Amino acid sequence: MTLSTVTDLIRDVLVEMHTRHARTALMAAGVALATGALVASLSISRLAATQIDTDLAATATRTVTVARVTTEQDAGDATFPEDAASIASGLPLVEAAGLRLDLTGKTSVTVRTDDPVLGPDVDGLVVAGITSGYPAAVGAEPATTAWMLDGEHPVVLLGPGAAEALDVPVSADPTGHGVWVNGVRHQVVGFLVGSPVVDGLVALPYPRVEKELSTDADATMTVLTEPGASGPVSAAIRAALRPDVPAVLRTSVVVDASEVRRGVATQLDRLTAGIGALLLALTMLLIANSMVVSVMSRTAEIGLRRAMGASRSGIAALVLLEAAVSGVVGGVSGSAVAAVVVLVAAVANSWTAHMDVGVLALAPVVGLGVATLASVYPALRAAAVQPATAVRSD
Repeated sequence: MTLSTVTDLIRDVLVEMHTRHARTALMAAGVALATGALVASLSISRLAATQIDTDLAATATRTVTVARVTTEQDAGDATFPEDAASIASGLPLVEAAGLRLDLTGKTSVTVRTDDPVLGPDVDGLVVAGITSGYPAAVGAEPATTAWMLDGEHPVVLLGPGAAEALDVPVSADPTGHGVWVNGVRHQVVGFLVGSPVVDGLVALPYPRVEKELSTDADATMTVLTEPGASGPVSAAIRAALRPDVPAVLRTSVVVDASEVRRGVATQLDRLTAGIGALLLALTMLLIANSMVVSVMSRTAEIGLRRAMGASRSGIAALVLLEAAVSGVVGGVSGSAVAAVVVLVAAVANSWTAHMDVGVLALAPVVGLGVATLASVYPALRAAAVQPATAVRSD
């Protein structure tokens, strides 16, 4: 096909589309609605999947607890290494980690505020040894003196409930206040606030409690992870803490939402694909019907073209090119429609609106393909028109 032939073909198509502008506009509008709906539904499903993923990650538990599997054997073997808190805090996706070893319930504990021998016992409190990272791991505000919990000095940090029961005012400077625990005076060096977990807690340095109990078999580690990271951290932390025998540790059961998120995204993609396929099928029928009607109404014109020397392939190319141009125009319009629909949907649902450029570029390509495919039969029908018959039919 020569350049002049191609030029004549394009000119004929443009003249035909201009002459029958109403039919051309309706065909392009049909393609625009179909491709726009396809691209919009695909983009909205991706936005929805992203939002669901974010919501699931935000609502998933961020806390992982680690403890010993059993305390009935290997009692002399330490559950956690000395630098366990540092190891856990150094893992990726971990924000804070700390150890806790309760003294209450393991041995007789007396807590007094006045006389270490005759002063009245204060009941209802929990005495435990914790490390400096424990308050942050349970969501409490870490005190500036929390580092003292990693030593063995006789100091104590109090939760608000414990401070009230012990008649110790919560203040920025607790100097001069002390608590007698099992006859030993512990200087109050700070307070633990911001979490109900530590409200009634009398927190002693972890090494002191571990030394008094002579074992850490009942110790637990609390790990605060980044949003959505509890599953991976739960799976990796045992080997990180005890690479020699990770089976000696157990972690809290954490439901990893990653499979759920992938399942939701897959279902949305399938739904979008089904809707898109239906819309494209309807569009193909619309274009095919429009082009068949066009061919029938132009039978005399096609016969005249054939009588003047136009080839069958030239007639078919005329029909195919006309449909292709309508498909591309409709596809471009569909991209614009999709962008508006996605923006409105995002604003209505308070989502962050964004669209993939590749998805937007999909509409003209789909429009071209659908329109060209739908016009194959009309093109073949037009090419099969016999000149003499066509002229007589007019």
